[in-house]
Amino acid sequence: MLFNSTKLLLTNTMMIGVIMTICSNNWISMWMGLEMSLLSFIPFMQTKNSISSESMIKYFIMQSVASTMLLFSVVIMLIGVNMMNEMIMSMAMLIKLGSAPFHNWVLMIIETMNYYTMFSMLTILKLPPLTIMYQINTKMLIIPILMGMIMGAVFCLNQSSMRKTLGYSSIYNMSLMLITINSYKIMVIYMVLYSTSLIMLIMIVKHMKINFINQMMLNEHNNFLKINLWMNMLSMGGFPPLIGFLSKMLVIQFILHKMEYMLAFVLLTTSMLVMMFYMRMAFTSMISYSSFKKWSNYSNLTEMTIMTLNLTLTPMLISLTVIF
Repeated sequence: MLFNSTKLLLTNTMMIGVIMTICSNNWISMWMGLEMSLLSFIPFMQTKNSISSESMIKYFIMQSVASTMLLFSVVIMLIGVNMMNEMIMSMAMLIKLGSAPFHNWVLMIIETMNYYTMFSMLTILKLPPLTIMYQINTKMLIIPILMGMIMGAVFCLNQSSMRKTLGYSSIYNMSLMLITINSYKIMVIYMVLYSTSLIMLIMIVKHMKINFINQMMLNEHNNFLKINLWMNMLSMGGFPPLIGFLSKMLVIQFILHKMEYMLAFVLLTTSMLVMMFYMRMAFTSMISYSSFKKWSNYSNLTEMTIMTLNLTLTPMLISLTVIF
């Protein structure tokens, strides 16, 4: 996909919408920022796949419904009836986030998307709704959080598509971000760490042209690239001492500080299932016999950078927290 001037303009508009929502101090400006980012993102979803236009319409309808609900809750606030506005606004933001139980639209549209477009949807476009959720400061999120963790971990065990696996993983990670919604600093750190491990995994998966898990057995790449893929899978699952472990450790520490032991138990149990399906993909890639080329078009520098980031970022960040 060539990055032409139209897409450059749309990217700028999308980022202006995201920044506008994050920095606004009134609801109408936040709504305008959400609409700008929505309308700028839709053209990126167009691919050579014949049903990508259907995905674009589905995405537009779901986001429009959520935006309408947001405006409706703002109107309820303006007329002074404050019983329902928090619940309606929370539901609107959960729909925009694609969090459980409003997660089905993500899985319906994710299959036709380009990997980097999918990365933008799963990370950058989640920041504005998360900011609004932080502003609402709602206390009614325990059911969506539990549903997201259980559904994200259990339903992914039956998936063979790489994109749907990453989609379910996003639903699971979104629940962990919603746990830390009252602490904006921890939530942003979690989002940055999750985005880092996701973009590294997507770079390798896109280079290896993997769309389904069984294609990992047939790839013809060198062992160093396969080890990188394996490490990125483990990082996404939260295996120590990789990046994914640090983000999960922050959330567990936050939960224990709040003394919500039942939530910690559910998180640890579902983490085992998440680790299981990432381990399944990793072992499919590494252990199965396959021929490999003596050359690779992928830069050794890129591979080394990804491996170094995975291995050294967690000890560095932990040592920084000890120092400061």
